[in-house]
Amino acid sequence: MPLSIAIVGAGPRGLWAVEELSRVAYLHRLQFDITVFDARQPGFGAAYDTGQSHDIVLNLFSSAIHTRMGSFDDYRREVLGEAEPLDVFPPRATAGKFLAASWEHVAEHLPAGCTLTFEARTVTDPAELTGFDHVLMVTGHEAPTHPEGMIDAYGNLSGITAGSTVGIRGAALTAIDVILTLTAGRGGRFTENGYVASGDEPAKIFPTSRSGRFIQLKPDPVTEDEARLFRRYHRAVRAVGTVAELKDVLLQAASALVSREVSWEALQVTADPVAELRDAIADPRRDPQAIGLAWRELYPVIVERVSFTDLARDPEFLELTRTLESFAFGSPAQQLSKVLALIDAGIVDFSRLGAGSDHSETAEPAAEIDTWVDAVLASPGVHPGTLAAQVLAEIAPEQAPTNRPKTLETEPNGMIAGQTRFAFAGRMTEPFVLGNDSLSRKLHPVIPLWAQTLAQLHAGEASQPANEAEEQLRGGAYGMPPLTGRLEPWMTDLTRAESQIDAAFTEYGSPLNVVNADPMERNCAELTAVGHRAGVDVRVFFARKANKALTFVDRALRGGHGVDVASYRELSQVLDAGLPGERVILSAAIKTDQLLRLAIENGVTVSVDTTAEYDRLLALATEQNTTVRVAPRLAPDPARFMPTRFGELTEVWAEHLAVAHPQVAVAGVHLHLHGYSAEDRIDALLEATGLVRELRAAGHRIEFIDIGGGVPMSYLDDAEQWANFKAALAAQNSGAIAPFTWKADPLKNFYPFHQSPVRGEWLEQILASAAGDAVRELGLRLHLEPGRSVLDGCGMILARVAFVKKRSDGVPLVGLEMNRTQLRTTSDDYLVDPLHLPLSGPAGEPYEGFLVGAYCIEDEVIMRRPIVFPRGVAVGDVLGFPNTAGYFMHILESASHQIPLAKNLVWSGGELVLDQIDR
Repeated sequence: MPLSIAIVGAGPRGLWAVEELSRVAYLHRLQFDITVFDARQPGFGAAYDTGQSHDIVLNLFSSAIHTRMGSFDDYRREVLGEAEPLDVFPPRATAGKFLAASWEHVAEHLPAGCTLTFEARTVTDPAELTGFDHVLMVTGHEAPTHPEGMIDAYGNLSGITAGSTVGIRGAALTAIDVILTLTAGRGGRFTENGYVASGDEPAKIFPTSRSGRFIQLKPDPVTEDEARLFRRYHRAVRAVGTVAELKDVLLQAASALVSREVSWEALQVTADPVAELRDAIADPRRDPQAIGLAWRELYPVIVERVSFTDLARDPEFLELTRTLESFAFGSPAQQLSKVLALIDAGIVDFSRLGAGSDHSETAEPAAEIDTWVDAVLASPGVHPGTLAAQVLAEIAPEQAPTNRPKTLETEPNGMIAGQTRFAFAGRMTEPFVLGNDSLSRKLHPVIPLWAQTLAQLHAGEASQPANEAEEQLRGGAYGMPPLTGRLEPWMTDLTRAESQIDAAFTEYGSPLNVVNADPMERNCAELTAVGHRAGVDVRVFFARKANKALTFVDRALRGGHGVDVASYRELSQVLDAGLPGERVILSAAIKTDQLLRLAIENGVTVSVDTTAEYDRLLALATEQNTTVRVAPRLAPDPARFMPTRFGELTEVWAEHLAVAHPQVAVAGVHLHLHGYSAEDRIDALLEATGLVRELRAAGHRIEFIDIGGGVPMSYLDDAEQWANFKAALAAQNSGAIAPFTWKADPLKNFYPFHQSPVRGEWLEQILASAAGDAVRELGLRLHLEPGRSVLDGCGMILARVAFVKKRSDGVPLVGLEMNRTQLRTTSDDYLVDPLHLPLSGPAGEPYEGFLVGAYCIEDEVIMRRPIVFPRGVAVGDVLGFPNTAGYFMHILESASHQIPLAKNLVWSGGELVLDQIDR
């Protein structure tokens, strides 16, 4: 049943929350019914209405703005057609368009099973949120309470008459918005020579401020050299214990920046605020701006150090943030230049700047104010009477405000200790949580952490086995997205044999390849039984290259099956194991004379790849005065099939074998096909039966057609899991969700870990076709060379956990005593969740990380999906990789770094015994 989620606020953080919910829905196989409440259009929030004047601009560098749809700057180029160079401080209305489009994008890319509903209204009562499993409040700035007689800065300013006198309560970014709305917004123009009035402006505009200072210049971006300089102070910031120590670090950094000693006196209010602005624009590395720049560039580390700590509660720190905010995050130069132009035009007047809005007689010269505009935003914290205040009164009354705003203290995931239903993010938590910029996603992971918390709370409901014993066996671990492998009973027994596993690690090291041939017998019998029912003699030749353990050769021998070999050692080993030559086919792509002589001497059928190879075999058989059995490999028509390097075309073989030779017995026709399609096998079989007819007409006694391998199997029983994984991967690769694979690997090449039909049903389709009729009509045997599918359920790799740590950028890792070649095929990844055997001790804290291995390279990654350990993971634990007998153990194994190859052990009778291949 889907979880019901309420998000109160449809601004940038509400958007981010839906994006993160989409991601965890894919990765943890969850379903969400999401309802977003906001009276405004999604994306507009309180600041990004697309209808506002384009003179009102962002004060955040546009390059910092991203959503899952992409970057803001790319949107401006590709959708809006803006020309280079892009303005680094574009209009807020443009940002609103981007945010609205991003809301549409996230709605279009919701995972299956998730819904998104918008309710265009303001929630005022907690009762309206009854029934939601989880609620996230991202309401941004609270609506300010204006002093009597003042109008709202973003309200209807059209009632202010031309030629009147306007007072503005406030002298920060909102004040600039008001000034530009009343001037350029009324038809005035800024030119190189200054401001050209339209005549509709007020006669005078007086900003006021209790500090006596207008908002300061936002410093330009730092150069690379300056960035390196500031990085030298990161460690010092992390080590501060008091506000005084932090201030010392800031002064040291600012002084180093400008190569002179800087003091706090540089921030004192000057007698001439207009001159102060002009000087700042002329020299953006003045002492005050240097201190502000130090605060801004060190801010991410300050956020990391101070948030959620006692330092954030220190009144001196609060005062420091208020002082430095204007210098670090002030107004862009382009906006301040417009204000200065309006001062020069006599419209804006700073003479009352320090008077404040409630001292009309104190400024000189005195002026009567016709209209007051309140440009002071509501203070941070939770305000009395608001929705947040009402919620807190119910869930955390000790944090509820009474008669004035109160800072809300949350956990890093936005929740309040002791409850998980409500979460809060944004201005209401300042300054306990720093860096609550609505557009920037770099300073705080509160939104992703909130979504991850929901996953931790509920993922087990969808991702883990419902059976308690099965859940205990799996250790609760799962991949993201989850892909739960099918387990054989012997695997269950093995994972409970802790003493045997420990003894095997002690004797042979890690990893261990553990195999059991019992399922192989079942899988082979499934294929031969299908042939029996269809009236076709189906024979299985186990593809030895899929696994080198000799226990499988022994089981093939005892079961009356054959073996397909591809090298001299493989052939000599199966012959030494007692397998008669007539039950072996040699299909090596490269065949030395040594290999061919061994095959001829033992009556092994050779899959002949070329006419030249046929002639070599003829010469060797003549040399030994014997007969060689061959099966010419047919390369099916490339107009119908994928081109192949194996075999020759039908007409080539028909011509070359037009005359039979007494020392070469052409016993069959061999195929090597790409993929797993039954339809392709049917078409290729029809072509092969045509060649059989031609060869028989030429005197050859054809007994069989060998269609090679490619018999499909499924590692997963859950088709929905597989569909969800592919959807999540497509969402990642299209940019709809944040990447989840290692370094955003697109995983373009992987085995279909779930497919249908498989094995027996697949073969039934082939034998029920016209091709099957032709095989029966010609009295041919049908040979198969499965590797992976007959080893389905026959193996598991065990590896010990060597370390748990983080990459230098914070990406969590789990190191295993193995290397990536010991769990690898030609596919990009192993897409089955590992088993977690927590042998190190009691459960720990939940952990999520990538599995990495022993080779000394950065991309030494065992699996490219992250693995979640809900009960923690520790050194000494064991991970089991189920169903890995087919190719994963051996096809690419390497002893690089002179690390020994993994030992192969047979699980039999409750014991682990070294396989004959390693004795």
